[in-house]
Amino acid sequence: MRVSRLPVLCAVLAACSVRPPVPGLEPVPVPDDVTVAERVETYPVVGGDRATIGAALHGTITDANGKHFAGLHSWHLTWNYQTHGEFAQCTIVRVTVTLTSTVTLPVWTHPSGVDSGLVLQWEQYLRALAVHERGHRAIAYAGAGRVIRAIRGVSDQSCAVIRNAVRAAVEPLVAAIRAEEAQYDLETRHGATQGATWLQ
Repeated sequence: MRVSRLPVLCAVLAACSVRPPVPGLEPVPVPDDVTVAERVETYPVVGGDRATIGAALHGTITDANGKHFAGLHSWHLTWNYQTHGEFAQCTIVRVTVTLTSTVTLPVWTHPSGVDSGLVLQWEQYLRALAVHERGHRAIAYAGAGRVIRAIRGVSDQSCAVIRNAVRAAVEPLVAAIRAEEAQYDLETRHGATQGATWLQ
């Protein structure tokens, strides 16, 4: 599942870094000159049977539309640039793009003596969920690369209007990231085709 706004409101949960990295959430290539801050947040899942775990998975995270999901990727994209002006003409001379990427995943500490098949199901499910959220992360990273290239490609403009020119170049690209994530969720059925379905 994706949540993407500008700025993005990240899920407010009991947050902690997951170490070692979650299987399936391997690093994503970062575009040249894009600064990325990656975060992994978690929320606890309790229970010793499939039904109880399933209830916890689908009752904790809520997106902006009030829908419940077990995992979440949220991002916040900012950009800055400097200009050099001569005779009221401005040239963009330095661009920085920063992307904050937060993946939220469940953590289950299984009770002593729980069925080993349930533990295996959890491990497979969590990996599939992480793979799905990694896909969202990859979309956002690629989009950040397009943003920095677009800003650099803005031609010399009147210093009075160059800000509008940058905005006109960037805003459609930010919208495109959101649209691509929505399409990704549609095609994967929010990760179901990747195995991120908890069977009760």
